[in-house]
Amino acid sequence: MATKNIWAIGGGKGGVGKSFVAGNLGILLAQSGYKVILADLDLGGANLHTWLGVNSPTKSLSDFIGREILNISKLLIPTEIPGLSLISGAKDGVEIANLKYTQKRRFLSALRNLDADYIVIDLGAGTSYNTVDFFLLADSQLMVVIPEPTSIENAYRFIKNSFFRQIFHNSKNFRLKSVVTPILRKDNPYKVNTPKELIDYLNKLGGKSTVFVEEQLQIFRPKIILNQVRTERDKQVGRAMKAACSKYFNLDMTFLGYISENESVWKSVLDRKPLAVAHPDGEPMQQLKTICSDILQEETESAARNNLLSKLTL
Repeated sequence: MATKNIWAIGGGKGGVGKSFVAGNLGILLAQSGYKVILADLDLGGANLHTWLGVNSPTKSLSDFIGREILNISKLLIPTEIPGLSLISGAKDGVEIANLKYTQKRRFLSALRNLDADYIVIDLGAGTSYNTVDFFLLADSQLMVVIPEPTSIENAYRFIKNSFFRQIFHNSKNFRLKSVVTPILRKDNPYKVNTPKELIDYLNKLGGKSTVFVEEQLQIFRPKIILNQVRTERDKQVGRAMKAACSKYFNLDMTFLGYISENESVWKSVLDRKPLAVAHPDGEPMQQLKTICSDILQEETESAARNNLLSKLTL
């Protein structure tokens, strides 16, 4: 394929299964015949190499960021899965915790130049600029949430901070930037917590900034994957979050589906053997296969629409 697709897996809270989803999606893509790179950007807590049964790497992301390695392909580690390679962050220290935005763009640009069809990024927990920026720079933005109050609350916070960070990077309007910057701080002097509240606040100030914010809402399309589902009530959380995002954020969120909690998942982690390999026909993997297929289908339809629009504008 001519254009590489980068999928970023985030979510705000630790322990929700981001690495599980990222790793198994990468394997499913590779098993479908694509060349795939898994990039472990859980900086400070990278462990995909262990989960994949790969020995601790000698080189990692910090070597490329620090320009000790100029060719990012030198970081690629082969795995036992045909078509799947790994870039690990296991050797990275605290110095990589606060990357400059230009360094992040350089890294993503280098990733896009690698010989691969898909690049799946496993992000760390929280809403640090590192995590949020890598999430926003991806083509498909996937959020993993579990049906528990703390995870749901952190997911909403992640959505809010990601959107406001997108506004900050994409806007050339100094006045708008001066409003958004304090919102991202803990004190949040304007008490603006959602895109909808930002639009209301900007309307009071006057000007055309609201038009830009509404345009940014159209291109901010994160998708929700609900993990560790146990009950019928749990299954409703994804659709409830989609409805809440529409009502309070003016955001058209896609709910991709849920993955059931299953003993086979925990066993695969303990055995250091990916679920896609150990239990490919189990219920969780069948659910993940459907999710992967839906993402691919949406990308195909989006590419077709964009191609049609480009022809109409010629």
